Amino acid sequence: MESIMKLESLISEVTEIVTAIDEVEFNLKLTPDKWSKKEILGHLCDSAVNNHIRFVKILVSDYPIAIQGYAQNDWVRVNDYQNRYDQSDVLALWQQVNRMILRVMQRADSSDFQKKCVLPDKTEVTLEWLFNDYVDHLIHHLEQIEL
Repeated sequence: MESIMKLESLISEVTEIVTAIDEVEFNLKLTPDKWSKKEILGHLCDSAVNNHIRFVKILVSDYPIAIQGYAQNDWVRVNDYQNRYDQSDVLALWQQVNRMILRVMQRADSSDFQKKCVLPDKTEVTLEWLFNDYVDHLIHHLEQIEL
């Protein structure tokens, strides 16, 4: 599956990109209500944690799993990536959770990718769609970190 290879590549890419960013720039908040690059990566950690659980639930279930959303801004606030993590710590967390996801998805059978789940708006999608969406979301935020 193409998205598995893409995630594998992104783990290396994100590592190179984040380690090349000066810590002052990584921590910079342009406005109090906008996330810093560190907080964006923290958000991607939260996304990875939530999606890992979703992927595993779908893989071990024989019936469609209801996907619940999460309060993204609250997760970033409660985890306090801006003040409680340094650049290397938030990167290491992101790397490890995404390696967990990668290992789970690599073990999945091709038929597993057709398992169904139901989004909060009641749309039914497959695990393949959800995983592709996860990788696309990651790329979207990576572009914000690269700016």
